[in-house]
Amino acid sequence: MIFLGLDVGSSGCKCVAFSEEGKFIYKCYKEYTTRAGQADMNPNEMFASVLEVIKGCAANIKADEVGAISITSFGESFVPVDKNGNALSDIIMYTDKRGLAETERLTEKLGKDKIMQITCDKPDAMYSLPKVIWSMENIPAVRENVWKFLLIGDYIAFKLSGEAKINYSLACRSLTFDVEKRCISKEILDAAGISPDLFSTPVPCGSVVGDMLPMLAKELGLPTTTKVVISAHDQVAAALGAGVLHEGEAVDGTGSVECITPVFKGIVRNPEFTNNNFVCVPHPAGEDLYATYAFNFAGGVSLKWFRDCFASNLKPEAAQRGVSVYRILDENCATEPSSVIVVPHFMGAGGTPDLVANAKGTITGLDMAKGLPDIYRGFMEGLTFEMAYNLEALEKFGIKVDNLKATGGGATSPIWLKIKSDILKRPITPLVTDEAGAAGCAMLAAVTLGKYKNLEEAASKFVVYGETVYPEDKFANIYAEKYEKYKKVRSALLYL
Repeated sequence: MIFLGLDVGSSGCKCVAFSEEGKFIYKCYKEYTTRAGQADMNPNEMFASVLEVIKGCAANIKADEVGAISITSFGESFVPVDKNGNALSDIIMYTDKRGLAETERLTEKLGKDKIMQITCDKPDAMYSLPKVIWSMENIPAVRENVWKFLLIGDYIAFKLSGEAKINYSLACRSLTFDVEKRCISKEILDAAGISPDLFSTPVPCGSVVGDMLPMLAKELGLPTTTKVVISAHDQVAAALGAGVLHEGEAVDGTGSVECITPVFKGIVRNPEFTNNNFVCVPHPAGEDLYATYAFNFAGGVSLKWFRDCFASNLKPEAAQRGVSVYRILDENCATEPSSVIVVPHFMGAGGTPDLVANAKGTITGLDMAKGLPDIYRGFMEGLTFEMAYNLEALEKFGIKVDNLKATGGGATSPIWLKIKSDILKRPITPLVTDEAGAAGCAMLAAVTLGKYKNLEEAASKFVVYGETVYPEDKFANIYAEKYEKYKKVRSALLYL
């Protein structure tokens, strides 16, 4: 049997085929036309891209052996649809500032502590619910015709199967989910004036929502018996695909968003934990296991912005050599730290432990001796300093990370892995494949369909690690001093 892992990101989507023995077979990827930091996305373009990568993948494998397609996606953002599944507006991205006033109103009505107790989320406009309220109040087509507000993962699953269900970990990104009771919170939605019927039904990660719609299956070249599985929120799926299944383990995933996802036991009920924007998300590997996210919205997307704004002249050379622009930037990157400090809040301080929508990023420490290679290294260092700041915050609550598994685009850059290991002072082990999210999807589907008894057994087949990168003392003093300067600049800019 073949399992398809469909990973729907904020900048592109991919479909990856795996054998039931966990072997990579084929991948098809498509980048959207949206620019870095764009506030709205066209859901029809997104779904058309999804169909394109599924069809492209199916055309290059033994499609009649496909048993399931398992879906993961980024969180928070949603698509309002009518009864026929037609999108009623663009997708409002999680980084957009719409929903700020609605968040304040909801908090005043129900109380921040009550919302945090139910959802394990600190109320913020990045989550779905404030933007749902905004949409109902400001977009007549939505107010008059909406049938469901579907987060991206359940939107894609609905379009493929006709069923509206959402996995627990993705539902946690909506500000509507009762984490302890594993259901949509009527109390929160009553306070918001929104009917619970407007959201998908929450189900465990890895659930089969139905068969693929027959006409669509034929169009894509797949069997009409293909099961549609809703996997998990992309960060949880990546943790699964990296073999992060036990307390104390963590994965560092660098896509558009950079996120470190540690695993621990039990819901953290310390209000300070939630006030630092850390969450508790059910982990599929065990009833008592949870994950949290230490993340920065402007992760890999910062490097994409840097590439497009400052290194577009390298595109012809990259095309001629058949490599990415990032590869050329890595080759020419400064070989040691400089005075350049980058605070990567170019989309606000979007993440943990601070959510400050109007915060600004900066590039400082420049002089005429510095060039593009120093600034590029400064970007990678700044993104890593931000994650070091997060790990420090997590340790206050007893969540310790001894080593990291690395996935995503950042795991393919040897120089960035070395920078991370040196700054974070931890060994980092990259995956051989950068398709952890898709692999996590396939693992869940394989367990659900009975090919493996549990995720540990599946991971023993699907997860293959590369060579571990260890921290060295060469730049230890420089980075220690630079990190203290970083925190001072960060603090000065946060509410400027």
